[in-house]
Amino acid sequence: MGRTAQGYPGAGTEEIDDIAPADEARSWADEAELDSFDRFVQDFWAGRVNPDDFRRFRLQHGVYGQRQQDVHMLRVKIPWGGLTAPQIERLADIADHTPRGIGHVTTRQNVQFHFVPLAEAPPLLRALAEVGLTTREACGNTVRNVTVGHCAGVCPKEVFDPTPYADAVARFLLRNPMNQNLPRKFKIAFSGCPDDTGLTTLHDVGARAVVRTAEHGVEEGFVVLLGGGLGPAPQLAQPLEAFTPADDLLPTVAAVVRVFDRHGNRENRNLARLKFLVKKLGIDAVRGLIVREREALRLTTPFPAVSGWAERPPRPRPRDGASPAGGDPGYARWRASNVFVQKQVGYAGVHIRLVRGDATAAQLRAVARVAREFGDGWARTSNQQNLVL
Repeated sequence: MGRTAQGYPGAGTEEIDDIAPADEARSWADEAELDSFDRFVQDFWAGRVNPDDFRRFRLQHGVYGQRQQDVHMLRVKIPWGGLTAPQIERLADIADHTPRGIGHVTTRQNVQFHFVPLAEAPPLLRALAEVGLTTREACGNTVRNVTVGHCAGVCPKEVFDPTPYADAVARFLLRNPMNQNLPRKFKIAFSGCPDDTGLTTLHDVGARAVVRTAEHGVEEGFVVLLGGGLGPAPQLAQPLEAFTPADDLLPTVAAVVRVFDRHGNRENRNLARLKFLVKKLGIDAVRGLIVREREALRLTTPFPAVSGWAERPPRPRPRDGASPAGGDPGYARWRASNVFVQKQVGYAGVHIRLVRGDATAAQLRAVARVAREFGDGWARTSNQQNLVL
């Protein structure tokens, strides 16, 4: 396990048997980055780094200022909302070490912790890294967390599961030099079903799963949407083209980011989102810039292949008679509103409602236990600030 200070989750020399080590191939963390963060904090305290440079640095690493003096908000990046049971338990450990004792699920499917003193940030980042989590680029002028409709992979209405593509986009952009100093934040979302649970029309880039008939069968792809957003000037995203083949998704997203980086407004932060570039140049001009950039990137940039994920539903547990809830009318109402049938025959998904997105450490541990004992060992955060099993 990584180095942590005494008194923090994962600290000391004793073994923590119930926390599985992060799968290095799938981890979002980076040990060298943690060492760099430690040094930068020490240099800031020693007066060797000016406050403006330090502010940019800590935001890039998911450490956000609060209006309260000397404390920060720590934003944990949860790409496509996916959390394993050990990761949920580690989030519970961190909640135990914060004054409020809660983790806050956000509309970008992240988890935040408030009132964290700066001195506690480095060991907490290491504790997150031990289970494969990172805060990198959860804040700042970067591509923020890549979100996905929370029922992706199990929704009976989905065209196909967009999660592997969202994962590939998130991994390609994480720590990518093109993503470190954008004009302003940049948000990407995916949806796999016609209901658009990922809210793709409200993002800088939205990718909605579609298929078309091709010479050798059905071809998977996306309708890529550009320039959506809310705020004081709400705008629905518009399509780049009728169909973007799945193999072209990564170069397409990279091209949009490059165009925004090159042409976005760096003088006025209030006008520094992609939707304002679309309004200024017109959608046809922006489409042309992106298509030309995509062609150039294909010639110069290697893009990893995206492979689908094998479905591995959990083994059914034996029934021990009737449900302990019996005929409780409250349980019946909860089941009607919170339980849905999955596309995998014989399985159900469960929505767990969080009040204002807040979950206590005890609640997080309970979710991890249920995910491990009754589900596939995973939970998802949702853009409605809830959890899904």
